[in-house]
Amino acid sequence: MSEKNYVTMADGERLNIEPYFQQCFEHESSQPKTMPEYTLVKAFIKLSDYDRQVTMEVLKMLSQFTFATRKQLERLLTAKGLDPSGLEGDIELMMENRQMNCFYLSREAPVEYDPPEDALLIYCMDFGALALLNHFSNSDSVTWFTTDAVRGSELVQKYLSTVEFYLALAEVQGPALRYFKPTFDVAFGHREIRFSAAFEITDGNGVGHAFLLESVRGFDLPLNWRDKLDKKLVHFAVQPRNWGRYFLEEPVFLLLVEDEKDALEAAELFYRRTEKNNFRLITDEQVRQGLAKARFLKYIPYQPAPIAGEVTEEVKAKADLDAMSHAGTLQPVRASLLSGA
Repeated sequence: MSEKNYVTMADGERLNIEPYFQQCFEHESSQPKTMPEYTLVKAFIKLSDYDRQVTMEVLKMLSQFTFATRKQLERLLTAKGLDPSGLEGDIELMMENRQMNCFYLSREAPVEYDPPEDALLIYCMDFGALALLNHFSNSDSVTWFTTDAVRGSELVQKYLSTVEFYLALAEVQGPALRYFKPTFDVAFGHREIRFSAAFEITDGNGVGHAFLLESVRGFDLPLNWRDKLDKKLVHFAVQPRNWGRYFLEEPVFLLLVEDEKDALEAAELFYRRTEKNNFRLITDEQVRQGLAKARFLKYIPYQPAPIAGEVTEEVKAKADLDAMSHAGTLQPVRASLLSGA
């Protein structure tokens, strides 16, 4: 993290976002200050085909992923076959029409919006987007509240890490990525869980394979991650009647972590709580380098040496204690998620 009191663009590239930073918005979201729906729709229809396409792709992404940076939006447009060179003008228009808002993250909230030149700007939806999404997207029931864009800097980092993973995955998988649902919520009994995303990849035979993505950040370890595992995730992962409400086959869990040190700790906790090994891990750095050559990580549980001599209760107890005191290891696996997942 930089020495500055705000998150810089360089920090954002590496997802170095500290906890407890505050969102500093360009403007206050207000429905009364937003133009009427008929005005927004009429103005949108008059745009060029290119500007309409860019506007809809950007707003759909923000409605699904909550946040995105300028660079992420450019990558999205490129992946959709659109030239991103006109994005800046469309962003200015969407900001003016209150279809978008943006913010930077600062240690202290300023009196007025005045981002430093090298501050990371993060974009989100605003009220004006609802009119266009409900008229021109493939859903006519999009909802949004001002509180949807209000998140702590820890969650902003998680959401942006999910966007990074999605873009890297889409670039590699193309049409084989059947769907990608960010902020995927499940409910069973009296429990509710929010995963970072759920997605499905089809193999060469057209068979779909389901995955659940969880972005585990350094600040989650160990307490937050252990708490989520114990109170919620373990009950979903080990009970077919629970995950079977959402998937035809048992989903593979994929943990997105900051580095390999966090990967081992997150994996160790996941394995000890669930006793399942159908999960993989990947670091932010691997995602940044692109998934075509990425090394997904597989957790190998610790295997104690065979016990020689008489197996007494004392010897067995010592062996059990020895196993508990040793972490497993991480083994790189082939780039494709479908290879031995």
